[in-house]
Amino acid sequence: MTFSVSFNGVDLSELVNGFTSIERNFGSTWTNNLGTAGISRYGQEFINNYSGAKTITVTFVKKGLPKEMYPLREKIARILDVSEPAPLIFDDEPDKVWYAVPDQLPTFSEDPSTLKSTGTISFLVPSGYAVSTFTQKLNAENSGGANGKITVNEDQSIDILINNQGTLPAFPTFKFTHQSDNASITVGGENGVLALGSQEQTLIGSKTTETKKVESQWLLNPSKIGQKDNFNGHFMTANDVQNPQNGQLLTAGNLVWKKDGLRFQDGGPMPPKGTVYLCMGAMQQWAIPADKVGDVGSANFTSTFNIWAQATKMGQTGLLQVLFVDGNKKLMCGMGIYKDDTKGNTFKTQLYIGGHHPRTFKTFGPKGQELNNGGHGDGKVPNPNLYFNEKTGYFTIQKKGPVFNFTFGNRGGNYPITIPELAYTKCMKVYIYEGQLWNRNNTTHKITNLSVRMFNFQKNDVTKTIEQTIDATRYIPADLHHFGKGEKVVINMDSGKVYRKEGATIAVDEVINGSEPFSVPVGKNTVRCIFGEGAVAPDIEVTWKERYL
Repeated sequence: MTFSVSFNGVDLSELVNGFTSIERNFGSTWTNNLGTAGISRYGQEFINNYSGAKTITVTFVKKGLPKEMYPLREKIARILDVSEPAPLIFDDEPDKVWYAVPDQLPTFSEDPSTLKSTGTISFLVPSGYAVSTFTQKLNAENSGGANGKITVNEDQSIDILINNQGTLPAFPTFKFTHQSDNASITVGGENGVLALGSQEQTLIGSKTTETKKVESQWLLNPSKIGQKDNFNGHFMTANDVQNPQNGQLLTAGNLVWKKDGLRFQDGGPMPPKGTVYLCMGAMQQWAIPADKVGDVGSANFTSTFNIWAQATKMGQTGLLQVLFVDGNKKLMCGMGIYKDDTKGNTFKTQLYIGGHHPRTFKTFGPKGQELNNGGHGDGKVPNPNLYFNEKTGYFTIQKKGPVFNFTFGNRGGNYPITIPELAYTKCMKVYIYEGQLWNRNNTTHKITNLSVRMFNFQKNDVTKTIEQTIDATRYIPADLHHFGKGEKVVINMDSGKVYRKEGATIAVDEVINGSEPFSVPVGKNTVRCIFGEGAVAPDIEVTWKERYL
């Protein structure tokens, strides 16, 4: 059996007759930094050391006529032509991958007399280590097994025993699914502490006249997607209101709860003869209620909604929009799914912005995304839509002063834009619009599954007044509702990134000053997770890739 060496996805053993030498050595090159000679009587002071890049060299043989060699030279040269480290995997360690680049001159010595040629390739691994080809996982289902154990303590803190079986520290990703509202998350291990959210502030040895604090409040936060209660009593008919994004979108029809979400039923009566519009549709509105201190509207908010977009026949058409407006019913921001392809299966995702110059500031498609089969990729059509389907159709819009952030929930994609004139403008209502293209049949041409199945809204600028009876120079309380029940928060210790809202919205600003991402040492180590006052311990899943010298 031929020993296999794979680089950049190509099995080199299929191109040659065998490998005669592989030099992987023990770890990488070590460099030791010492103090100046002569300061101490014996030897030199040790300052530090570090492990550098790793070199791996393989030697192979190829038998054949000289005329058979030049195609091999060209093919291997093409395989080695990479602009960044590519996967290098060896047959005896299939669970490890070295990310390497070719180094120096790959040699190829041909001997026409023996019809035997010898080649040597040196690979440089900049990181100096290998990474496991699989991801280790620890959660409630496998707790107590080889990867470690999760223990919920009486005070609702959680101890996570992680068994890192590599030879280098690992950088885990922690995913928290909240079982109650929660103020903060603190994750502490042997190598550091990372804290998120809102914490009690104690001002020691300082004076301040501050008596107000901004906190968050969930104004609409359903526990599950696809529940009728998500919309009943919240979203009301608004078929007498003009669509704030485009007045050519008629709103005289009806949206109803069907099957799994808010869906388009009909476009209403036909307008006067001789008039032409873009769509006939319907709209419902949610008026943002007063917060707990009586203030209405929000200039800083985060809203996540779940959409299912699935065409089951070619040529189906339609439009769905989620629009955020101010007190004058003027558009602030929004997004839409628009399909005007009457023959095929392509669609567009549009991001809208208001202000002095209302516009569609970004459009995705039709080539990049396809509206087909709910994104399940069943092989019937190319380029399945992975953004809007029945399992991962999350989208988040966040406003923080003048910055609007649009985030796709499944495969990522974060699109911020700054609109200075809307910095202090409050969002007062949210519209959901669905419709059918003008002169298209509402039954036979309608997209089979186009629905809004969940909508939530968190106001991030509720003003809390600290009573004068409390020593304001000493204490500012935490926001116990900062993270909501059912919300997912993800901490990636490797990249340093933090995500909120179903793990979809980038939220590095949640990190509390003074805390930093950290690694988990080799072997069995305990990481403790502490949460806000009164919070129920969330569900936790920890994943990591082990690293090897």
